[in-house]
Parts: sequence; structure tokens; C-alpha cells
Amino acid sequence: MTYKGHTFSVPATWDVIDLAKNPDTCVRYDRHAVYLGKPAADAQQSCPADVLGRTEALVLEPDKGSSAEQVSENSTSRTYWATTDGIAVTASYGENRDEIKKILASAGLPADKATPAATPAARAVAQPSIQAVPADATSYQGEGFDRCAAPPTATMNAWKAASPYGAIGFYIGGVNAGCKDQASAEWVQTQYDNGWRFIPIYVGPQAEAGSGSCTGDCVAITDPVPEGAASARDAVAQAQGYGLPAGSVLYYNMEHYNSGREKVLAFLQSWTNTIHELGYRSGAYGSASSLATDLVAANADGYTQPDVINFARWDEVPTTEDRAIPADMWANHQRVKQYDGPTEDDPNEETYGGITLDLDNDFLDVGEGSTQPPVQKDTTLAYTGPATVSNGSPAALSATLAEKDGGAPVADREVTLALGPTDALQTCAANTDAQGKATCTIDKVAQPLTGSATVPLKATFAGDEAYKASEATAELKLQYVTGRAYGLSAQIPVLALPIGIAPTPDTGVVRAADAKTVAPPCAAPINLLVLSADTLCAKVETKIGPSGSTSTATVEDARIGLPGLPVVALSGVTATSTSSCTATTGGTDLSLTVAGTPVEIGDVPNYSIDLGPAAKLVLNEQVRTANGLTVNAAHLTAAGGVDVVIASSATDAYNCA
Repeated sequence: MTYKGHTFSVPATWDVIDLAKNPDTCVRYDRHAVYLGKPAADAQQSCPADVLGRTEALVLEPDKGSSAEQVSENSTSRTYWATTDGIAVTASYGENRDEIKKILASAGLPADKATPAATPAARAVAQPSIQAVPADATSYQGEGFDRCAAPPTATMNAWKAASPYGAIGFYIGGVNAGCKDQASAEWVQTQYDNGWRFIPIYVGPQAEAGSGSCTGDCVAITDPVPEGAASARDAVAQAQGYGLPAGSVLYYNMEHYNSGREKVLAFLQSWTNTIHELGYRSGAYGSASSLATDLVAANADGYTQPDVINFARWDEVPTTEDRAIPADMWANHQRVKQYDGPTEDDPNEETYGGITLDLDNDFLDVGEGSTQPPVQKDTTLAYTGPATVSNGSPAALSATLAEKDGGAPVADREVTLALGPTDALQTCAANTDAQGKATCTIDKVAQPLTGSATVPLKATFAGDEAYKASEATAELKLQYVTGRAYGLSAQIPVLALPIGIAPTPDTGVVRAADAKTVAPPCAAPINLLVLSADTLCAKVETKIGPSGSTSTATVEDARIGLPGLPVVALSGVTATSTSSCTATTGGTDLSLTVAGTPVEIGDVPNYSIDLGPAAKLVLNEQVRTANGLTVNAAHLTAAGGVDVVIASSATDAYNCA
């Protein structure tokens, strides 16, 4: 399907819904669909009060301000955001992240290169124009309501004038928030100015996939402590985007559950601790018979409780007292009760100002309370990636971030890894996972080869409200190769006029971590009484991605006729050596006659022929070195120090591990 010139390949089974033609459609992330455009500002989404769970869905909206392609991912909430040439894209995913990445890629949006979503600190810097509402925005005593989709301002105004309600619950995010958020910072400011107060709700991982209003599609808690902390950081980032200031209560929605008590308690304690670290107050919503009961039972164990309890008991009694909650817990204006909501038999609809909504009924007694300023913890950062890198190849760099005191991993924080000196700097960044490890990839390493063959690396965590900055440095080895080739060398000191020929033509030792070719001009023919050779050439080629070196020496014809020894004649001589960090190979190609008789040697390395007393000819001579291989096509030695090499090639690979 195509929207404003951009084509997205989506499964044929997905519904495609034009919101301009169907403005009351509920934009949901819990079903496969594509939603096009924006409904009118006064449109009232026809959403159930509770929509939970997440799967693959796409929302395409016009965006006049966008031009360059930009893609970011909130892995905590399983959402991609993208902009490109006049459109904005919101893409949710459940278990099939690859499918949504493929859909984005079909429109030229590189999800593989998505940047991490903003942390609370980054969001605060990136959106300085957002005007925060006052700190009492989440404080209220009296009637309130909540629903999946935030009502438009026209509805809010009508209800403010005619209804008994003064507080509105709206969803700010989370992996199991099924409705697209229709609120905004402007909406929050407008409602606040009109007298409304707020119940900001975040719906992250649940105790079970089928908890409460989930229909088996909710993402469940798997690793409580890091997931609780990650959800808290994401909730604060979203709250800042809505203009909700520090000191606001942020409510975690934990649906009713039948099992998983220990996971829930660990998760919520981590949520509360992190919310406090970021300067906000922690709220927890759940059933009086599961969450509230379990929190009360945990109170005797030194458990860190949320600042506000929001408990559900649908008995139609608007009060904050409950038999499951002792009077001395959450006693200082720290309670909300959800006392009614929609059922199959009763949609729980109410009409005010001529506008009907289905809703959950809430009764609030929430004061302003107090919060401690965020406390920054010391951190340590350690490089944990590979010890070597290779030019032209990708490098998966990594670093691990932990609390300095105790070594607990610090999850969901951006770490930047910088490879190389200032004039060749290559960087990448990634968020830390549950174990505190951040891994990102330099697509193609491009670093200079120094005398020490090392590359500096620096990992940096910039710090935020909860954690202090830290950095780590390392010296990585840069893979490099060497090669040398020459056509002929000879030392024949036994004649009346001794012969000494240095390697010719000679490439010299080529040392490289880049791609190059070194090939001196072929040498002039050698015509001596006991030694002749024609068309002598040598070449070394290096490559990258990964590093490798190939040396080749060729001699068209050669003849060795020493006194007292049979004449050795060679033609079509080639010696080749190739080395990389994964393999070393070599070989020789030639035709040979000894005393006029042809000799077949095949591919056998180090083939030796006895030429007489103390004289030997070795063909396809292969000498292994610590890092590579030297290949001599023909190597003749004899008494008196005679040493003649025809076509020699050598290669080595270094810093392979």
C-alpha cells in the first residue's frame, strides 16, 4: 500500500483504515492494521476502556516538518518511530520484530540502523520547548475516570462543565498499552489550565500473558529487576514528553494475576526505586485481591512500597478505604480506588454535555507529597569487546556498565564507543541490556597502521539523573599483513669470479592494513655462463575485509649449470604465498628438466632432488613461519656456500587474536 508517495509492503490480511474517512476508529496496537492519516482534532476515538497487549501495527501520518530519513526504536515499549519526506511513522511490534523491520525497510526506512529512543535526560535536552505543568498536576481529591484513548479537548471541556469528575487517567506508554496515545504536551497543558488533574498510566510487562484484561497477548515479565528499571526510565521519558514534571505520580498498571507474585514484587520494587532516582513518585495500579494484597503482605520485609496505591475493587463504592489495605498504609493522601468499569453486561457509559463515554470510575485522595532529588550513583564502565579489529570488516564493539558500589548492572543506558585517533575516529552507540552490556557495530573499520599496530578505543557513558558519567579506554590490535616477493637471488662463491646477485626484482617487505599493490618493474634478463634467467617479476597484493596478503614471483625461463653438476632448466616458474587470519596457502607451478631429462613433481611441497655430493635441488619449497609461509619455486644448494633461489614469495598475517 502507498501513502503520500511512500510504499509499504504489508501482509494482505492486515486491515488498512483511513482515519480521515473513519475518524472515530480506535487506533490500536493489539491487532494487525495500518492506520492512515490523522483524525480531526475533535474526533472521539471509539475505544474500549481497556485495550492491552501489543502486536505488529503501523500508523502513517502526515508530517510537514520531516525530510531526512530518521528511525529510532524504543525497545522497552517495542515501538519504532520514523520520519521521512512528509510523513511520520509509528510501528509497534510484539513477538515478530523482524516482520515490522521488513515492512519499514520496504519503504526505505533502515530499521537495522535505528537509534535508541531518548533516555529521560536526553529527552529533557532534546525537547526544551515543552512547558511543564505545575507539580500538583497529579494531586487531587475527588472523582476521576480513565479510559484507553484520551478524549479530545472539546469532550474534556463539556465534561468539565457538566460532570462530577476532576481527574483524568490517560496512558503515557508501555509495551502493553494497546491504544495509540492521543494526548500530547499541549493537551496536558490545556486540560490543566481548564482545571483537570491527571492519573498518568504506564502499562509495561505483566505477571502473565493473560493477566486481567489481557487476552493472552500481553508481554510478560521475564527478568523483573532490569525490566522494572527499564520501564521506569521509559515512563519518565514519556512523562517528560507530556510536560509532567518531577514530583508527579506515575502509575504502573499491573493487571490482576493468579500467579507470579515474586516476579511482580521484584519488578515493582525496581520500578519504584528507579522512579525515585529520577525524581518522580511511584504509583502502582492493580486488583485489591492480587496486587494490593501482595504489597501489604510484603510490607513487613522491608519492601520498598510505591508512594501511591491505586487499587481496583468494582463494588461501585467511591471510597479509598478497603478491607485488604490496613489503615496505616498509604495513609497520607496516597490512595486511588477504581470502583467501577465496563463489563460484558454493562458498558459503563456516562453522558455529560451531550457526549457519551465508556470509562473506568476512580476516586482519588492524592496529595502533593514529597520526593527526594534524584541521587546519582557512581558507575564503572569496562570494555568487553574484541581485542583485535580488521580494516574493511565490521567490528562489534561492546562495553559493560555497572554500579561502582556492588557491581549491579546498569540497564537501558546509552554507551558510545569511539575507535581510533582523532583524525580517523569512528563511533557507534547502543543502549545497555539487562546485564549492562552495550554492543554496537562499526560497519567497516578504517584505521591507520602504526608502528605498534594498535588502535585506541574509548567507551563513554554520559551520565543522567540517576547515574554519574564514566568511561573506559583500551588499546585494540589492528590486524595487518606483510608480503615479499622476488624473482631470483644467487650466491655462487666457488668460481674464479664469484657471483652474488641480491634478490631481484624485489618488492621488499610490504607491511599493510589497507589494500595496495606493490610491483616493481620486471628485471632485465640475466645471462651468465653458469646462470641465466629471463622475464623475472614480483608482486605483493594486500586486501581488507578481512585483511590478507598474496605474494607472487614469476620467472619465464631459468638455467643453472654449475661445474660438476647436471644442468637444471626451468620454465613457466611461479611461486605464490597467501596469508590471512583464517588460512595460509602456497604453491609452485613450473616445468623442469635435469640433465635434459623432464622431471614431474606435481603439487608435492618440498620435493627434493639429489644432484650429487653435497648438492640438492628443492622444488616447491615451503617454509612455515610463526605467522605465515615462504614459498621458493626452486632452491639449489651445493658445497662451498652455493645458494640459488628461483622465484620466492612470502606472506604473514599478524594480530589475528
